Amino acid sequence: MADCLIDSGNSRIKMARRESAGWHPLPALDYDDPHAVDQALDLLADAEYERVYLATVSKGWRAERLDHLLSHIRQPVTRIESCAEMGRLRIAYAQPRQLGVDRFLGLLAACDAMTDCAVLSFGTALTLDVLAADGQHRGGLIAPGPDFQWQRMRDHFPGLFEGEGEAGFLADNTLDALASGIQHQTLGMIDRVLAGAFTGRPVKLLVTGGGAEPWLKHLPTAEAAPDLIFNGMLRYIELSGL
Repeated sequence: MADCLIDSGNSRIKMARRESAGWHPLPALDYDDPHAVDQALDLLADAEYERVYLATVSKGWRAERLDHLLSHIRQPVTRIESCAEMGRLRIAYAQPRQLGVDRFLGLLAACDAMTDCAVLSFGTALTLDVLAADGQHRGGLIAPGPDFQWQRMRDHFPGLFEGEGEAGFLADNTLDALASGIQHQTLGMIDRVLAGAFTGRPVKLLVTGGGAEPWLKHLPTAEAAPDLIFNGMLRYIELSGL
């Protein structure tokens, strides 16, 4: 028998199949696709799952679609929630449930490295969390994701930012100027936090999220961690004895 892991975010539903021999991802589904819930149900029906584990930060109409999906799942569903401590990890938030479970699971997956670490996630939001070598979460930041910034500027200024810009140090046209500004904002935030949090000490930078790939070339010391959330879910299951 196998288990199904579901990571429901602000843009996509990501799923994975967990078996005794290991786990593997299933196709990600886009919430903007009206058939996403039906496709998720098809994926669940294709195999006999024993249990379903869910981590979700979805709100509004996305949460409604997720609830519709869950109402059709016959297996027991275990919701994963952020908590103050687990394993080596200790969360900085006074109210741990306010920390998005995706960020919590990323930190949980990262903390066993036993080194100073930062977890950077490129999604609808851009999040950056700082983790000390002893497992103490020192806090984090949330900012609009680069793709979200592009889309919001297009929405608010119709016709002005049509097309794609090319980022550089400075620009001589409007599209490149916006691309450059977003890049400077993003990389400047990362540099500022890492410099202030670690005062020049070496740090392990883990980069995850659906929008991460284009940014890795700008972060030469970073380590791509596309499966970080699922690895955190597996660690949560192990530590919880579920």
